[in-house]
Amino acid sequence: MKILAFAGSLRKGSLNRRLLRYAIEGAEAAGGVVDELPPDGLALPLYNEDLERDGSYPPDVEAWRARIVEAEGLLIASPEYNHGMSGVLKNAIDWGSRPPNVFDRKVAASFGTTVGPYGTARSQMNVRLCLTPLNVWVVPKTVLVPHAGKAFDADGELGDPKAADDLRAVGRVLVQAIQAGLGRL
Repeated sequence: MKILAFAGSLRKGSLNRRLLRYAIEGAEAAGGVVDELPPDGLALPLYNEDLERDGSYPPDVEAWRARIVEAEGLLIASPEYNHGMSGVLKNAIDWGSRPPNVFDRKVAASFGTTVGPYGTARSQMNVRLCLTPLNVWVVPKTVLVPHAGKAFDADGELGDPKAADDLRAVGRVLVQAIQAGLGRL
């Protein structure tokens, strides 16, 4: 089972990227093979239909779409910007949804951290709202880590062991959902 893992942030020091590694650990422990995008992996041009040429896309968009095609599952660490998902993540979803929709029949898990008290709850709803009509089965389990600035210790480790365990569980649940064929429903 190949899983594509990425954070909806371009920042190298992204706290959501730090969360991603816990979910990756869980997915790998459950038998998943994880391909993690580097921080600039979603540095795509803004979606513009004028950039589509006879069914082909700019090279970086083609590379993004190919990585989705190769994966059965997606681990998405989604930050929350202004009560929604980041523009970077929305743009990447928009490019992947273009014909043919490369998200079709995938399984995804989404989670995140933010500086506020709600831990990306609104962003997670936004991600689900965008992926569901693309025929992506989004696992019900998520992890919302509030107060991101205080959530990590000096070594970059998540200070709450329960949250770390819950993130690993999200990775395991994603693998189990793929094994159960939920993306093919």
